[in-house]
Amino acid sequence: MGENMRTAFSALPEKENYDKIRISLREKKGERRLLHILMGRARTGKSERVLQRIAALGDSSQQILLVPEHASHVAEMDLCRVCGDTASRHAEALTFKLLASRVLGICGGSADVTLDSGGKLLTLQRTLTELAPVLKVYKRPSQRAAFLESLLAVMEELQAYAVSPEQLSESVAQIEGESGDKLRDLSLIYGIYLSKLHAPGHDARDVLEKLEENLEASGYIDNKDIFLDGFSYFTGRELRILRILLRRAKSVTVTLLGDTQDRELFSESLRVRERLYALARDAGVACEEEILPQGEVRGALDHIERCFFGAADEFTKPTDAVALYEAGSAYSECEWVASQILKLVREQGYRYREITVTARDLDSYAGAIESVFARYGIPLYYAHRSDILKSPVLTLLLGALDAASGGFEYEDVFRCLKTGLAGLSMAECDILENYALKWEIRGAMWTRETPWSAHPDGYGEEWTDEARARLKTVNALHERVQGPFARLKKGVGGSGEAEQKVRALYGYLEEIRLPEVLQTQTEQFFAAGEAQRAEETAQLWGILCGVLDQFVEILGDAILDAEEFASLMRLVLTQYSVGTIPVTLDAVNLCEMTRNDRHTVRALFLLGANDGVLPAAENRGGVLRDEDREALERQQIFLAPHGMEQFHLEIQNLYAALAQPTEKLTVSYPVSDGKGAEKRPSFVIGRIARLLPSISVETESTDKEYRLSVKSTALEYAGEHIGGALWQYFEGQGDAERALAAMKDASRYTRGHLSRDAVRALYGGAVTLSASRMDMARSCHFAYFMRYGLKARERTGAGFDAPQIGTFVHDVMEHTLRQAKEGGGLHTLSKDKLHALVRASIEEYIDRVLPDLCEKSARFRYLFNRLCAAVERIMDEVSEELQSSDFEPLAFELEFGADGQLPAITIREENGTARVVGKVDRVDGWLHDGKLYLRVVDYKTGKKSFDLAELRYGLGLQMLLYLFTLKEEGQMLFGGHEIVPAGVLYTPAREPILRTERGATEEKIRAALDKELRRSGMVLEDPAVLQAMEHSALESPCYLPIAVKRDGAVMGSLASAEQLGKLSKYVDHILHEITQEVFAGNIDADPYARTPQQSACTYCEFASACHFENGCGSDRMEYIKATKNDEFWQYIDEVNGEGAHENG
Repeated sequence: MGENMRTAFSALPEKENYDKIRISLREKKGERRLLHILMGRARTGKSERVLQRIAALGDSSQQILLVPEHASHVAEMDLCRVCGDTASRHAEALTFKLLASRVLGICGGSADVTLDSGGKLLTLQRTLTELAPVLKVYKRPSQRAAFLESLLAVMEELQAYAVSPEQLSESVAQIEGESGDKLRDLSLIYGIYLSKLHAPGHDARDVLEKLEENLEASGYIDNKDIFLDGFSYFTGRELRILRILLRRAKSVTVTLLGDTQDRELFSESLRVRERLYALARDAGVACEEEILPQGEVRGALDHIERCFFGAADEFTKPTDAVALYEAGSAYSECEWVASQILKLVREQGYRYREITVTARDLDSYAGAIESVFARYGIPLYYAHRSDILKSPVLTLLLGALDAASGGFEYEDVFRCLKTGLAGLSMAECDILENYALKWEIRGAMWTRETPWSAHPDGYGEEWTDEARARLKTVNALHERVQGPFARLKKGVGGSGEAEQKVRALYGYLEEIRLPEVLQTQTEQFFAAGEAQRAEETAQLWGILCGVLDQFVEILGDAILDAEEFASLMRLVLTQYSVGTIPVTLDAVNLCEMTRNDRHTVRALFLLGANDGVLPAAENRGGVLRDEDREALERQQIFLAPHGMEQFHLEIQNLYAALAQPTEKLTVSYPVSDGKGAEKRPSFVIGRIARLLPSISVETESTDKEYRLSVKSTALEYAGEHIGGALWQYFEGQGDAERALAAMKDASRYTRGHLSRDAVRALYGGAVTLSASRMDMARSCHFAYFMRYGLKARERTGAGFDAPQIGTFVHDVMEHTLRQAKEGGGLHTLSKDKLHALVRASIEEYIDRVLPDLCEKSARFRYLFNRLCAAVERIMDEVSEELQSSDFEPLAFELEFGADGQLPAITIREENGTARVVGKVDRVDGWLHDGKLYLRVVDYKTGKKSFDLAELRYGLGLQMLLYLFTLKEEGQMLFGGHEIVPAGVLYTPAREPILRTERGATEEKIRAALDKELRRSGMVLEDPAVLQAMEHSALESPCYLPIAVKRDGAVMGSLASAEQLGKLSKYVDHILHEITQEVFAGNIDADPYARTPQQSACTYCEFASACHFENGCGSDRMEYIKATKNDEFWQYIDEVNGEGAHENG
């Protein structure tokens, strides 16, 4: 049969025994059944020889081509290519699992309960839970999916290598030490796990075990020609099935990668060869072995195949068949590869299907490859299975289960509702979510039929018709989800049988009409040409039903609580994925290097050739360590390759990849990872460079010219070099005018200015300015635009935090002081009567704003009660201050605006009008010599203080504006007296927090308390006025922001009447400036800051929309400089004198 043909009955690997093989063949010449081993190095034509043999046999026999799971699609196409229209009459491409399906269809058993990986994981989890008390190493097993998956892998490996529980139990009894303890635990788990798979009434064992059991009786492979192609090794179970094939089939042909001359590189293939010989000997079947000859070394690719793992002979001829490339990052590596593929297709006539892209660590590359290839217009087939846990269907199911089992927390509820599959649109979800966030809706509030009654905007908001309509809408949406949620909660809540919980969950999915919704989505995807998404969606309902069926089958009457049920469901669902078929035949093939089908291709791109990745570093993780496997091997239990065997397989896979292309091999690597850490090239790069001295590693250019490969990325490149050669080229083409114009406009864009039309659309012809709006307009123009132009709002809960606390304290103080004034003044009240007034004000507030206080959480009620006690102490301190002053409260909550006691302050500019509105907490007055001296008082629950530096930059104008407006507009309001501005004061409306050393003296504590109680502000520099404000002001002031020197001179935050007049003019100037900027459309991000860490950006709610970069475009930080008293007044003079000034 030729020089390369050898036969044998047993494993005789040594060359000197081949004469005996020939003799054995002659003795068995009449034997019909035959094992044919077809061995050869890469690109010697093994697979093609098999296909040609199948075609030659044709209808004269029936043939089966058995291939690994990942190669089934390619094998089917190859059969059709070689055999033509007759292929289906005499040949079929199968995997071992598909062969099992055929056999069980004949013998029965295909309808048996079949557990997929999820069902097996669930069975294993129950096994582990039941056995935990008697285990030693796994007495407290982890319930994490990763551990259970590792444990399941061990169970399946034991099954795959046909290790029986009895055999394992006997063997591990002899093993001592830590490995012995672990292996004995695993033996117990394995035995019970298998018994559950094969329990009375159903058979859920592995399909290959059933195949082995039924293959011979089925007659399915009798007298057929069987061909096995593409296997690197066989498991123990597969070898047992092979033994049956040898006994029953007419012939069995097995292809192996390698030759007998290189025993180190092909050690694993030679090990498989020996086992095949042993099988043939046991089955009494003749063997023949054909080693396909290598061709001559014609080029660089042949040289690499021959010498990469051999002699380091150099190939000195120039070649373009091999390329090495160094990229800056994995993403740019993918972009460069895409450009090279397009060059092959456009310039060298390649078809996409003749190109393979592979990587050893494909998980880290797949996303980038799919994204880049889509941008470059390259069709791609990636035979992977998509993770379904992130799919809307599973998000809905797990969200609903977590909600029902975990108290309907916000995250769980809206994870479910926002999928769009629960009966609400996204817009409706937003409405419901806003209310739920505002009022912290959770727990029974979701499942009770009682309508919600709180104001949609939070505490203390006025009820309008619009607010009532919004609440009605919210309740209508709540009603739509309340019923299904309540019934799901009733079914899965508490402890109960697993079957009952599964039925409740299925009932929920049917109640929200999930099957119909998925059917509609599938049809829509198909209609839109999105076949892959349609295919994935179509599979999801079947997967889900299968999971629920297996839950009932495995756990039916098991008692589970709600949380355990939800946890197990999540655990099981981690095991599922959806697969898709190629949407086009002409597509680049993307595959992981070890799962490559090894068919030759014209061009192969090997990405990620980095040290530690190619070849892959040994993975020592998992349940079974190398020492555990070695202990088993000493007991004659052999499992999957490990250690050096695994390393040899890794090297063999690398060899196969490098040898796969027939015309073009490209190996590339990035020099940094996604975080910027340095990565080194694999030894593969250096080895190829030494073998082929005529080539060198190409490095990524700074201008990345590969982006010119397609129009979309070339246009991006042109946009980065406006006016350059590429820009001029596109200008001459005439089909990119719109894109060029848009990029040219964009190049001039900063955040810029709104157009006049945009300003009118957002603000109309007039804007309303309050204190907070003025401060925001000065603090950052972009923040003002976001808040008051776009009306963007950060969603916040209706918690009783700083704004609500401030409103409460203001409200109680106003009511108390008003009642005291009506009763004759604070000086007429005892402390008890004052406290009674405070409590009455608090009760009135509760009735008006917090009628449901008793329903609030215990924590809320506790904090509110603390706040009530604090208000009493604050009022005591305010009372003491007013009793030592001739100034008396004249007005509370004095409003400026359409509905206020005083009109809005109007600022008119050519481009628009601003109306300033606001509310003064308290106005105190002192009538002296026919003049009414007024001071404006603002209660501050926070740390706000009067600051000249901020005032210089136009911040914190509120109090002064009110004071100066009262001077101009307040005469009629206060009896017609001439009004004299006396000052502004921030009064702390919070409990003082003293920062003193432990064990401080009473004197130090008093000094710290006085510092906390001192007001912040500016007062008139007039001794009589100061003494009227505080009787002890000229000796030892306690409240006013002044101090008295030893010589009696008064210093502090003082201003003369003339200075207050100048300040009034300055405030007016700032208001006009704000108005001009708003109507000019200024939306620059120009926040004020004291330091880079303390700026308007620090707590800005719009940071996620702004992306501020200081110094980039118009983005700039405006620093507030500390300002001394003299500098401040000098600056005011400059501004008022010049009429305009750049604040700097």
